Amino acid sequence: MTKSNRTMNRIILFVLGLVAVLVGLAMGAGVLPAVRDALKPTVTFPNAVDVPAASLWIVAVVCAVVIVLSLIWVFTRGGGGTSVAVRERSGDDAVTVNVALVRDVVDHELSGVGDVVNAKVDVYQVRKQRAARIRVAVRRGGDAVAVLDAVDRALAVLDRTLGRPVPVLVHLTGGTRSALAKSVRVH
Repeated sequence: MTKSNRTMNRIILFVLGLVAVLVGLAMGAGVLPAVRDALKPTVTFPNAVDVPAASLWIVAVVCAVVIVLSLIWVFTRGGGGTSVAVRERSGDDAVTVNVALVRDVVDHELSGVGDVVNAKVDVYQVRKQRAARIRVAVRRGGDAVAVLDAVDRALAVLDRTLGRPVPVLVHLTGGTRSALAKSVRVH
């Protein structure tokens, strides 16, 4: 539910980190004799570098563009995660329901279902409307249909509790945690 591709973010961060490390080593080698001596066996740096003034301006402009693009990237990313699940206004009054209430209702309703390892609830602002995402980890070999029925019942209770329906995305998962979770014993 975010606006950016996770893999692309990781690649960009890796490349920027690698460039930052290389620039830091080069700057350190030019300034600090200890760094220069440590890098001497692998990298040869010149004793003096004559850089024309125009080149420095080009480097400064490129750095400024990179900074501006980075700021744009940072401020336009994110999925609009919010802690407010519902906000109703009536005249001057407003009622705000926190996402913790939604979590509590869903956790309470799913606590008796044996195939559910855990459930996580997040609320996002999507196109000026709040929507909830419920991620339910299902035990390995568990009955997904029964879990979906339990989630439907939990959502019906949630809608009755809030007094209005909330858009919800339900995501069933079954990863390592659900595979390693202890089975429920009935006595």
